[in-house]
Amino acid sequence: MKQVLPLIVMALALLVGCKATKKAYEKGDYETAVLNSIERLRSSPNNKKSRETLELAYPALIDYMEEKVLDAQNSADPFKWESIVSVYEFLNRVNREITRSPAALKVVPNPKNYQSQQTTAERNAAEARYISGNQLLNDARDGDKQAAKQAYNHFERALEYRKNYKDTRDLSKIARELATTYVKVEPIPMHSRSLSITSEFFENQMLEFFQTRNRSPFVTFYSGKENWQPELGPDHIIRMIFDDFVVGQAYVKETVRERRKDSIVISEVRINDSTVQDVYGTVEAEVHQFRKEISSQGLLDYRIIDARTGAVITQKKFPGTFIWVDKWGFFNGDKRALNDEDNEFCRKRKELPNPNPQALFIEFTKPIYDQVTRFTRNFYTES
Repeated sequence: MKQVLPLIVMALALLVGCKATKKAYEKGDYETAVLNSIERLRSSPNNKKSRETLELAYPALIDYMEEKVLDAQNSADPFKWESIVSVYEFLNRVNREITRSPAALKVVPNPKNYQSQQTTAERNAAEARYISGNQLLNDARDGDKQAAKQAYNHFERALEYRKNYKDTRDLSKIARELATTYVKVEPIPMHSRSLSITSEFFENQMLEFFQTRNRSPFVTFYSGKENWQPELGPDHIIRMIFDDFVVGQAYVKETVRERRKDSIVISEVRINDSTVQDVYGTVEAEVHQFRKEISSQGLLDYRIIDARTGAVITQKKFPGTFIWVDKWGFFNGDKRALNDEDNEFCRKRKELPNPNPQALFIEFTKPIYDQVTRFTRNFYTES
């Protein structure tokens, strides 16, 4: 019985599959009917219903697909050959599937091969994109970056149909260059006479983001410190300067607290030779808590400037704050009177040395970095 059950399940599955395949044919879904029939005949070569469905559906599919090709050829759509390529790709897939199935090949002994038609359609599709790209290049050379992007997309589509079609690859590079917005990132000046602080770490972080994490194929960032320059110069300039910043403003607060706990074992009393009794009482302590905060904050002025006119395209102010905290303390009296907070303070008896100003500067620029990178990514994604 255990051996018979799987056979019954397989038979039921084939029956259901055959019914679904026949329904697909009856609904005019010839693609599904043909492919499912071929698949069924692979697993069950003698399946009568699958043979019958394939015998009916295959010629219907050929007629339907060839009619689609004729309709597309009569269309005014300049990119009509792309839909024709899709039709021939499917028909050639059907040809391969039948050839790989001996049972299906008995039903359709001479499946049609449309490889030459597909090749011609691919060449025509590439040519249509090639022509459209060239037409847009004239406007692109006059500074129309949108036209350059469209031209680039046309050339890339042409290469999908023909990898080395004419000079499409060279034209694609030209279109991409014309479509690209070159953005020069200026060095960040520092104006701190009292502190030896540099913005180099923040600046390097920004350059790393600009040069390695940008997702747009039509935006190129480069540093004003680099030797390389775009042939026609930058389109945009990113100018950043810290309008105002304060590093190392210290504030120390001392809090004195009286602590008292009752019902604490403070001694023992011997009742007799065998019995000792705890003596409960009150313990007290005076706790001195110290908290030191060193505040650092700044405001970054961020501008994107039109390199040719000098006009400000957009301007934002990005704030950043960082507070460094140190805690220490001591107590006089009985330690058992202290609570968890007291113990936290009193673990350290002395304050830590103040961090150096450069470290504090780096810390308050971290939230600024997050804001600037998010804004820049959105700006150049949408533009």
